[in-house]
Amino acid sequence: MPINLGENPLILIFLTLLETLLILIPSLIASKIEKKSFRNILNDIGFKPLENHFKDVVREIVYGIIIGALLFIVGGFILLFFRDIIVRNLFGTKFTQQGMEGSINTELTQPNLLYLIIFIILQIIIVGPCEEGFFRGFIFKKLNNQLKLVLALIISSSLFALYHTPPIIVPITTIITYFGYFFTFGCFLVLIFIWFKMSLIPCSVAHSIFNILILII
Repeated sequence: MPINLGENPLILIFLTLLETLLILIPSLIASKIEKKSFRNILNDIGFKPLENHFKDVVREIVYGIIIGALLFIVGGFILLFFRDIIVRNLFGTKFTQQGMEGSINTELTQPNLLYLIIFIILQIIIVGPCEEGFFRGFIFKKLNNQLKLVLALIISSSLFALYHTPPIIVPITTIITYFGYFFTFGCFLVLIFIWFKMSLIPCSVAHSIFNILILII
C-alpha cells in the first residue's frame, strides 16, 4: 500500500513546516562561514529583495505561474513516459505495480475547504521557496561554481528526485519507478533558474503552482 500522508492533514502540515529547515539550516551555516547576514545569504542564493526589484519580481511571478501551469499539463505525459513505458518495459508490470504501491501519497484523502486553503498557502510560502532555495539556490549553484554545468544539473536533479523518493522510506522499486519523473522536473526547474539569471522566484512560483494544481484538480 502507498504511504498515505494525506489521511492525517495535521501530520502533513507538520512535515510541510519542517521543510523550512531546508532554507534555515544551510543559510545559518553559510551566514557563519561567509560572515554575511541571513538576508544577504538569501539574496545570494536567488531571492531578490522586493523593494529593489519590484517590477522584475512581478514579471517573474507571472512567468512562474505560466510555467507552473505548463509543467502541470505535461506532467502526466512525463509520468506516463517514465513509469508506464520505460520502467514497465524494462522491469515488467509487477515491478511497476510494486513501485506504485510503495510510493508516498501526499494528496488529501478527505479534503475540506479549510485544509485545502491551508495547503495552498503552505505550497506558496514554504514548499516552493524552500525546496527551490535548497536544491537550486544552494545545491545547484554551489556545484555549478565547482563543476561543469551539466554535471551540476545531473547531481542536483538526482538529489531532488531522491528527496521525493527517499531510499530510507520507500522500496527500490518505487525509487526506480518514479526517479525519471522527478529527475526530469528537477532538470526543468534548474533550466528555469538559469534562464532567469539565477533568480529563485520563477522556479519557486512554478513549483508551487504545479503542486497546487495537483492538489485541487
